[in-house]
Amino acid sequence: MCLSSHVMNLRRLEYFAVLAEELHFGRAAERLHIAQPGLSQQIRVLERELNATLFERSAGGVSLTAAGRALRDQGVPLLSEVRRVTEAVAVASSGQRGTLRVLHTRSLTGGVPDRLLHDFKSEYLSAEIQIETAWTTQNVAMVRSGEADVGFVRLPLLDAEDLRVCVLGSTELIVALPSDHPLTARRTVPVKELIAYPLVTWPRSQAPGYYDDIARQLWGSASPATVTFEPDPEHLLDAVAEGIGICVLDAARITKLRPRGVVQRALRPVPRGQFGIVWKDHRTNPLLEGFVEFCQQRAQPTEPTEPTEATLG
Repeated sequence: MCLSSHVMNLRRLEYFAVLAEELHFGRAAERLHIAQPGLSQQIRVLERELNATLFERSAGGVSLTAAGRALRDQGVPLLSEVRRVTEAVAVASSGQRGTLRVLHTRSLTGGVPDRLLHDFKSEYLSAEIQIETAWTTQNVAMVRSGEADVGFVRLPLLDAEDLRVCVLGSTELIVALPSDHPLTARRTVPVKELIAYPLVTWPRSQAPGYYDDIARQLWGSASPATVTFEPDPEHLLDAVAEGIGICVLDAARITKLRPRGVVQRALRPVPRGQFGIVWKDHRTNPLLEGFVEFCQQRAQPTEPTEPTEATLG
């Protein structure tokens, strides 16, 4: 068997992957932070190396050829594998066999943070990941004091100028109602109608910035008739099931718990709550630096403005 004398350049493969996704030289070049002529030249070099035409170019845009589709399906996944191997080598060579102390926040358990931690552990097999669970205010205090390296938090934060923050995404908020509540007759509930009903909620002290942001989205300058405060979603939903009041929580949290006697309804317009991670300077901790970069690469701050099908019931 005779092997080709050409070796595929991984940088050009990365250029190809972005162009195959965008199917537009201008947008791909912008994402890659290179000039468009430079991108075109690198793609032509890659095509010569592979002795194949990867893209059909026309006035209407760019499309993949059969060879291009084969490279996308079989070659692009190699990039993820190369990154994984590179990170594993970096872990072994730079002493990243230490401990990373991570703080969960109660209201996000079972969601994006869990997936991020699972995937990070899979790539950093030699690292010890210690996880505790608290709430945003406590997580910020522990990161600030050095008791933890990084914490998942509800955003925005107040008075955290000394810390670094990365927004990872947002969650849709919906209303939980007693099963006999009049608003259960609606498929979606206008936010402005919530003010008429007693509210059960969690203490502002757990996440002041997040609490204020949600209050602004729900009530504006008005003040709801809060009848009780509960420390976590489980107790909040118990109070709703008992008919004490309504509450507004993450859609995923309510759906997962599914308490008896509680009906969930989507809200219009859709209120959303941001979440992310908080940490101090990571330059002296390669493992923390790796985790921060890992999270930043997977951040999804896009915010849908319509209720998802899952929350419409």
